[in-house]
Amino acid sequence: MKPSILGRPFLRTLPLIAGAAALMVGIACGGAETPAAPAAPAPAATQAPAMAQPTNTPIPEAMAATVRPTNTPAPTAAPRVAATPTPIAGPQSGGTLLMSAYADTKDWDPLGSSSLSSVISYSQLYNQIVQYDTVDTSAITGDLAESWDVSEDGLTYTFHLRDDMQWTDGTEITSADVIATHSRYANPCNGTGRSGLWRNYTVKMEVVDKAGGNCTATNQDDVLRAIDDKTVEFNLQFASGAFIKFLAIDYAKVLPGHQLDSDPNCAVRDAANPCFLNLGENIIERGTTSGPYMLEEYQVGDFYKVSRNPDYFKDGRPYVDRIEHYIFPGTAKDRLIAQFEAGGLDMANGGFTNLSPTQYFDLEKSTDGEYVAHPIAAGTNWGLMLNVKKPQFQDHKVRQAINLAVDRQEIDERVFDNSGGSYCPLMGLAHANDVCLDWPGIRSKDTAEGQQDLADAKALMAEAGVPDGFEVTYTVRQVGNYPDQCQIVKQQLQDALGITGDIETLPSAAGYAKYGTSRAEGSSGDWEISCQGEGMVVFDADAVYGGVYLKGGTRNYTDWSNDSVVDWFENQKVELDPEARREINKEAELWLQTFEDNHWVTMQLGQLFWVVHRDIKGFNAPSTVQYQFKHEDLWLDR
Repeated sequence: MKPSILGRPFLRTLPLIAGAAALMVGIACGGAETPAAPAAPAPAATQAPAMAQPTNTPIPEAMAATVRPTNTPAPTAAPRVAATPTPIAGPQSGGTLLMSAYADTKDWDPLGSSSLSSVISYSQLYNQIVQYDTVDTSAITGDLAESWDVSEDGLTYTFHLRDDMQWTDGTEITSADVIATHSRYANPCNGTGRSGLWRNYTVKMEVVDKAGGNCTATNQDDVLRAIDDKTVEFNLQFASGAFIKFLAIDYAKVLPGHQLDSDPNCAVRDAANPCFLNLGENIIERGTTSGPYMLEEYQVGDFYKVSRNPDYFKDGRPYVDRIEHYIFPGTAKDRLIAQFEAGGLDMANGGFTNLSPTQYFDLEKSTDGEYVAHPIAAGTNWGLMLNVKKPQFQDHKVRQAINLAVDRQEIDERVFDNSGGSYCPLMGLAHANDVCLDWPGIRSKDTAEGQQDLADAKALMAEAGVPDGFEVTYTVRQVGNYPDQCQIVKQQLQDALGITGDIETLPSAAGYAKYGTSRAEGSSGDWEISCQGEGMVVFDADAVYGGVYLKGGTRNYTDWSNDSVVDWFENQKVELDPEARREINKEAELWLQTFEDNHWVTMQLGQLFWVVHRDIKGFNAPSTVQYQFKHEDLWLDR
């Protein structure tokens, strides 16, 4: 490391960047006097998550036979600068890590959570039953569970919890906490979000009462139950290797059951009456967490800081004493880059930082390789959301016209530096990426066929009774390249179809809140059209369906549903033969691209990166953007 350029003592003498004086002072003081601690080895080449098998418990042969490999390998890329090797001496303890966050936290409660900006904050505070390994990042290992068994028919998973665990208030962590937490995620009265994606594979809880605005579900014991204080059982509808993948993501946190039970607002998610755990100040006040870190301070829109849990049940973990997270929204890209170049940050917390691919590569060059942009194999499904509850988009011909008129190649070139991995609705997990390039709407507008797509789009608008277009408002979160995406889409639709309107930009949490207004039955919501992404949870077709095309999906804010899509999803998720499964998904994908009935215009699978200083050890890039946020294995080598 070059102390004259990147060292924190030098940072104290740097001029303050306009509009960021308070933040610069906080960052400079936060780590200047902290002893350095160690960093991470160069990551192995990333790949799609392999079958999620327990690493510590053998799987019976009957279960192994039901395991479905991912249809198509995830796109791979290698960092251009190799990270420094791990020192022979091994991990060191101590120090403070300074991280950037791309947006403020939307949810501190994982129930129904759909925001990456949220999981990167609360993940450090809690544990899962199982987790993705931090070295072999496509493998699954125990977290609260020390081992697990799978029945011969593959229908029952039995998890055995560790004996030596407690909440920070001194209460023992038991199976009661797992039941109290995961029954919330399984409850059909609550949105699936990402914390409940595993419930697509288990026995279903049944809604028995929705009268008077209330919602009650039953048969919880058929889904999951406590065998004893340290043993929990999950029951599946069918043998599935995908179940444990979704149970292992950082969203599926186990929360303090004794506190959940004390607040009636925690049972069913209600934006008007949130569970107490959804407020950062309550987490700080009660101090009841299990994870490697405890929330110490949170200032809305500016930062959150965590400190080491001295009673953490994993010996020696975490290595770092403290992590300070500073929020750099989409309007602060230049400020974020300047902080990295000045050595004022150690890493970005997550693979989403509001930067473009070229900006990542330029950062590597401008810092002489001190920072490495580690690629994520499967990034984000960038799309255009259409509010099908609004009158402008209720006619499927209008939606078909928009799908035909959007120029994916222009968006890829001007916003994503030609880094798009796929334009296919199912992200290369059904048809091969090059096959989709010849489809109407996806093919280049510079070709005769692409020009025909524009003519067909105009004809469809006429058939729908709006030959001259109409006016809409684009609602966009001020995050990443969303405003840039929508600016280009807006111009494309204006030129091709006469669709005009303004772009409304909102802070991240406010944007999410506005999208959520369309979920309620009978409500069309307060937005019309938006550019949004669905970060891949696991690189599997199930994750694409679950995030975009199923009712309750994280990016299905209108709860759009189509019986044919549901049937395709249900049929492919139980199909054990990879090629047969792919054929089902090909049929679904062709139909989705015709837009006979669809709400999501797929633009591309985007490339994302983790920015990490070479002094950070213990880091290996995850396969997708949605996990690896506990940071218990990171250390500093300075």
